[in-house]
Amino acid sequence: MMDHPGRLMLRLLFALAIVGTGRFAYAGNAGDGVDQPAAKAALLKAYPGLFTISGNVLSWTDGTTMMWDDGKARDADALLESPDIEDMFRYVYPRAAEGALVPAEDFDPGRIRNEPFFEKLYGASAAEVGKHIANVKWLPKLGKKTVQVTKVFGINDRLGKVSAALEAVPAELSRYGLKPGGGFVWRPIAGTDRLSVHSFGAAFDINVGFSDYWYNNRNKTNPKAHIPFKNRIPLEIVELFEKNGFIWGGRWYHYDTMHFEYRPELLLYKKSG
Repeated sequence: MMDHPGRLMLRLLFALAIVGTGRFAYAGNAGDGVDQPAAKAALLKAYPGLFTISGNVLSWTDGTTMMWDDGKARDADALLESPDIEDMFRYVYPRAAEGALVPAEDFDPGRIRNEPFFEKLYGASAAEVGKHIANVKWLPKLGKKTVQVTKVFGINDRLGKVSAALEAVPAELSRYGLKPGGGFVWRPIAGTDRLSVHSFGAAFDINVGFSDYWYNNRNKTNPKAHIPFKNRIPLEIVELFEKNGFIWGGRWYHYDTMHFEYRPELLLYKKSG
């Protein structure tokens, strides 16, 4: 039987063949132990003027209060199903500039979302969110598609800037945006009762044809087996989105490589020390 280091090397070589050339490393469990001051500062800067945070209480300007940290220990499944606000900072999101990374098991920076917090930001129903939805002309010089996202936080304008930047790059990169998967759709995440960020008009799928999704690549006979990482979206494109406040689903162990969502707090969050 091959020893553990041997198995690890084989896995690394296999994953490298999938993700292509460039710097290669595991994105590890970098989020054990949330940096409380840094997390609070990032959230306040990302969504200015909407709430304050004092101790363990987040207070919205309309008087609504939410608990920052309920003190409960959560495993990976519970972090997805019922996180508090602090849990959203469990993992540090690695920017595109860090290079090609294979996420470690259950490393999901951004998939952990406190749903009441996002309902407060964008709306708690399709009708409420729909009041703020705008059309964005996506790659108008190339593909002439229209997608819908929210105007809240200027997300429509931010996506428009990504579109303009993508039109300005060589065709071998801009082609990845020619068949967008869409933006606003009020729906749960497949197989769950949790709302997708698409429900809030704050997410965008760049191209179904170049997408890789963890669920399709899982071991169907052994749900606990390691999920092999696959990606075809260039990091140059990811960087264009990050510059406008969007994180990428390709940084997740449970990856969704066509998916981008507006999460400036995770781009701002850095642990001290």
